[in-house]
Amino acid sequence: MREDSLEIYSALRVRPPLILRADGRGFRKALDGSKKPYDEHFARSMAAASRSFMEDSGLSPTLAFLFSDEVNLLFLDLPFNGRLEKLDSIAASYLSSALSLNRGRILAMDCRALPLCAGEIGEYLSQCQDEAWRNHVFSYGFYALVEEGRTHGEAMGLLRGMKESQIHEMLFERGLNLAHNPAWQRRGVLLYREDGSLVEEWAPPLFRSMEGVALLGRLIS
Repeated sequence: MREDSLEIYSALRVRPPLILRADGRGFRKALDGSKKPYDEHFARSMAAASRSFMEDSGLSPTLAFLFSDEVNLLFLDLPFNGRLEKLDSIAASYLSSALSLNRGRILAMDCRALPLCAGEIGEYLSQCQDEAWRNHVFSYGFYALVEEGRTHGEAMGLLRGMKESQIHEMLFERGLNLAHNPAWQRRGVLLYREDGSLVEEWAPPLFRSMEGVALLGRLIS
């Protein structure tokens, strides 16, 4: 039996627009000892790996949006004739390698493909940004409770019964206004090309705002 006859998924192809979403595998353990709830050095490493991908991988995504351990790469044109296995494997391996070199230890990322219509790109990125905000609220709430002596399990149990607004208020009562935290923690980091340069935006606009809609519209067009 020929080996290529067993590669039953190798002919799968996708069309643009396409998001490749890469997520960290086992990063929580790998980041033990890092600053909580956010470590700017790790965020800089994620941005550096994403920048390297956009500049040197040869795949040339239109933009990258990242938060936490997640990188979303938007492609309006696809290399490899849209071969899905090729796209997923190279994106995951490149980002894993770039991040590992930056951090000085082996880290792994997986990758998934999300086919979109052009009109869905803004909404998808807005949902990612919403998730970045929810993670921001929950993470600060979690570590505030841990610092007060709660176990991780107790802190998780308390937060599961609270609405986002209640966590926000709990933190405000403890003297922390989340709106004053760095924008990259609340909104993520955006990388895109403009006028021949790669822009690394650590205070991106809200994608649902007029400014955000205009920016995405300019990039996507």
